[in-house]
Amino acid sequence: MTRLAIVLNLFFVVALGVCAAEVEFDSIIELKLTLPKDTFMRGSSDPVADLNVEITLTNKTAKENLVKEKVTIDEVSRFTSEELGKLRAMTADQQKELLAKKTEKKELEVDPINGNSTGYAHVEPQLGPIDTIEFVIVKLPDEGETVPEGAMPTLIRRDNLPDQASFTDLAHSKYVAAGETSPAYKIPVGKFYVIRSPGLYSIRAVMKSIPDRKAASAYENTKNDRLIMKNPGGYAVSNEEKFRVLPFKIVDAKIEDLKSDVSAYERGYPDFDYMMYQVKADANFDAVYALQRIPVRGVDRWEWTMLCTVKTGTTAQVVQVAPKKVALLAVHGKGDAGLYNLDFTAPGVKIEAKPVAVKDGAEPKLKNEGGTLSVE
Repeated sequence: MTRLAIVLNLFFVVALGVCAAEVEFDSIIELKLTLPKDTFMRGSSDPVADLNVEITLTNKTAKENLVKEKVTIDEVSRFTSEELGKLRAMTADQQKELLAKKTEKKELEVDPINGNSTGYAHVEPQLGPIDTIEFVIVKLPDEGETVPEGAMPTLIRRDNLPDQASFTDLAHSKYVAAGETSPAYKIPVGKFYVIRSPGLYSIRAVMKSIPDRKAASAYENTKNDRLIMKNPGGYAVSNEEKFRVLPFKIVDAKIEDLKSDVSAYERGYPDFDYMMYQVKADANFDAVYALQRIPVRGVDRWEWTMLCTVKTGTTAQVVQVAPKKVALLAVHGKGDAGLYNLDFTAPGVKIEAKPVAVKDGAEPKLKNEGGTLSVE
């Protein structure tokens, strides 16, 4: 009988495991990603300045009911020794009558049962010495830009990989109550993911510590996501957001230092087609230079062009007009201003400049409304 009981128990465990494997587990946590804005500049030291993504975790189970409930119970008082002695000699009806006399109704306050509510403990999402979150950033084609058929998506790599991830590292544990949303975690994505080229990007967050099989099956249905995500295998993936990176950065250096070693300011070889830099000048103003990559027989030749001066304390304003066309507005060192339409389509940047009126010393603003540029 003992062997038979062991065999039956093993069969029950195996059968339970098979049934559980067939159940589609839906994550109780929803991962949400938000961006502070939709357009960013290159950073002086970071690949993209101010690209601080906010991540929140929402517990999708029902919010707990914490209001105590009143219940009525039957409370039976103790039988005396005399009552216990007479109990055996009583008939069934007499025993029931005695029990009814000994029973009183009592009202109690109890905590409610929250069968549909589940709290969730998680590791705080962070990038740095320990990575507890990943980001899938993809370069998207701009409007009017043609992509060769079958071309692989351009996936942005993570820079400054963690030095170690041992048990001695501290990763804080957090808790999200049922029906609640965690505080917004700010993640400096622009510091750790190398985005050099200007253009349009998409971003999603991935937390492999949060299981979600439905997310895996959803992303398997998309060709590009199969290539990018490599079959998530059942972990939480956030919503997708899009942002634009402008071909412009401010460098606290002179043009001679920048030209001598561009890679030092770009965290590696500059693989973009063009870029604009606002740098320090010898006089009491800054200067804007354009850098264009011109491939010649498989070798990159870099061409520098000075565009204009910029009044100290101000920043040139940039708007992306087309994939390789940019508008730049700058207040010059002498106090006047100019609007520059730049075309990087062919070797040798084409520049169309026109003066802009400056009223009462106020800095003009460059606006782009539906593709129509205006200066106010």
